[in-house]
Amino acid sequence: MQQNIILTIQDYYKTLPASEKKVAEYILKNTNEVINLSAQDLAKKSGSSPAAIIRFCHSIEVNGFTDLKLLLSANMGSVNTQMYTEIENGESIAAIKEKLQHRLVHALERTNEHLKIEGVEQAVTEIEKAEIIYVYGLGASSLVAQDIHQKFTRLGLNVFYTMDHHLFASAIGTSQLKGLFIAISNSGENLETNLLANLALQNDLRLIGITANSTSYLAQKSQILLLTPEGEEVPLRSAATVSLIAQLFVVDILFFAYCAKNYQSALEKVQNSKNAVDLLKDSRFE
Repeated sequence: MQQNIILTIQDYYKTLPASEKKVAEYILKNTNEVINLSAQDLAKKSGSSPAAIIRFCHSIEVNGFTDLKLLLSANMGSVNTQMYTEIENGESIAAIKEKLQHRLVHALERTNEHLKIEGVEQAVTEIEKAEIIYVYGLGASSLVAQDIHQKFTRLGLNVFYTMDHHLFASAIGTSQLKGLFIAISNSGENLETNLLANLALQNDLRLIGITANSTSYLAQKSQILLLTPEGEEVPLRSAATVSLIAQLFVVDILFFAYCAKNYQSALEKVQNSKNAVDLLKDSRFE
């Protein structure tokens, strides 16, 4: 699937070196013009160099300047570039809907590209072996942790979740069960999450990290890494919404991969769970 190159450049912008940021800034401000420029012309106009343009293409995972121009041309032909900006003062609801749609579709496409099948397979194997699964995330990532807890509990698995990191530490430290810890942090640098990850490793738990930062502390500590795409930093934090959707997408892939491998058992457990909930709905006080 063809990537949205404008949003991709925005995603990578904060991690680019200064010379490549000049290239990115010029492209984002002069997209129509860049389509018709040579690499030498772009280097001169952006105050950079042809070598920096080559490095820039590599940084945003594009195979050269020609491919970059083709992607820019494709994006320009389909969508108003105003749809790639952050929400603005007085923005109409119609524009907000369209902007968020582009960002969310882009995030799912990039997650699909970067999430390694091998990593998901390894994670499913660890879930199958675990006698207990600990799952933790803070802030928006706590919603993802809750989703994991809800989904896998319905499959009859023993899943522990709490937002109280002291209680969480106590549970890890006292358990005698063969366990797995799923740590969720978009930045990979959250203090509480990483302290619990260290504690989990000290207690011989396997560690799965869900993060957007492949060089983060959490990523380096994780035995299995499930990567989501990084989002740009914006004033109204639409990137937080995008990262949340990307994390939930990863959880769904993990959940369905487990169900596909344990199909009959999963089907029975989900049906039993549904029957139990339906029984509560049908119950009446005597």
